[in-house]
Amino acid sequence: MARTEARRDVAISMRLERNDLGLIDRGAELSGLSRTEFMRRAALNEAQTAILNETVLRLSPDAWRQFRAAIEVPTAQPPAKLAERLKRRPAWREAKAGRPPAA
Repeated sequence: MARTEARRDVAISMRLERNDLGLIDRGAELSGLSRTEFMRRAALNEAQTAILNETVLRLSPDAWRQFRAAIEVPTAQPPAKLAERLKRRPAWREAKAGRPPAA
């Protein structure tokens, strides 16, 4: 009979602190997974994240120009109330200077 499930033939051994193992077991339990499957998925997720964080994005010269144009567009002026609030001295700096915060 042909086996339809892929064979997992590489074992990995790890040493963990009891608190770490308890946390992993709790996460696995809440996910409805075995400890092994939970750790396998977590390791794969971390590996994919690390790879994606270091992946080089290649663009054609035209795509690069479009990208640069999109990110170099001047930002819109903030609404008047926001602009006024951004000019205020922060309350924590007022308190440091010995003045009560502005209302």
